[in-house]
Amino acid sequence: GGDPYAPMTPLGVDKRHGEPEDDSFGIHELVYAANSFCAVLKPVSLTMLLASVVVVYIRSEEGDGGGQSLDQYTIYDESDESGDTTSVRLGKSMVNALIIVCGLAAATFCIVCLYKYRFMKLLIGYMMLSSCILLGMMGGLVWWTLLEAWQVPLDCVTFLLVCYNFAVVGVVAIFYQKGIPMVITQSYLVCTSVLMAWQLSKFEEWTGWCLLVVLALYDLCAVLTPCGPLKALVNLIQERGEPMPGLLYEAEISAEDPGERI
Repeated sequence: GGDPYAPMTPLGVDKRHGEPEDDSFGIHELVYAANSFCAVLKPVSLTMLLASVVVVYIRSEEGDGGGQSLDQYTIYDESDESGDTTSVRLGKSMVNALIIVCGLAAATFCIVCLYKYRFMKLLIGYMMLSSCILLGMMGGLVWWTLLEAWQVPLDCVTFLLVCYNFAVVGVVAIFYQKGIPMVITQSYLVCTSVLMAWQLSKFEEWTGWCLLVVLALYDLCAVLTPCGPLKALVNLIQERGEPMPGLLYEAEISAEDPGERI
């Protein structure tokens, strides 16, 4: 019952707009998702590999003696010398892990509050100081352990100068970034994660495994739940359009066009 003289609409053309349908939209999103996955997979895989190598091969001559510095963060002793049963050791280790994660959660909430109420100078100063201590002290401790293991002589002045320069350059590369190649910033961020993994490996074995499980569950809750601190932080960053200063790994994602960068 239509008009026989009405113009026919070619296949693949939208009748409302008169423009061809964009069938390549899904392909572009698929390529972008694949590139995003590869951009995240590379640093994560490298960090896990380096952390595994450092934890396994860089040990002091005292063996587990390096873990004594972390005993102050645990409430219960679940070592072999305690003489507890397996269930008791598991319970003590879980309590130790929960206390550590609660401390991390409190620190995360403090960071979110500082960002929300725009105490940016205090936030940046705190993060710069933390990164400097981590790179200088923990990096120096790893280097000192290597020197002892390889029996390489080194004077104290040179050791302190190298640790100082390593920490200062790392803080500048992470937080200032202007005029610094991205690969240097990315390398320092990976190095920060490896140093943290090496330090956390100094916990007792039971506490370490429980801490790994509890941290994974906490990360899921912090990111996915509506009241999670990391989800709140991401929402604030998206609303304001202001990136979080430092400690965020940035990677270039290649679009389908080789000349385009995202």
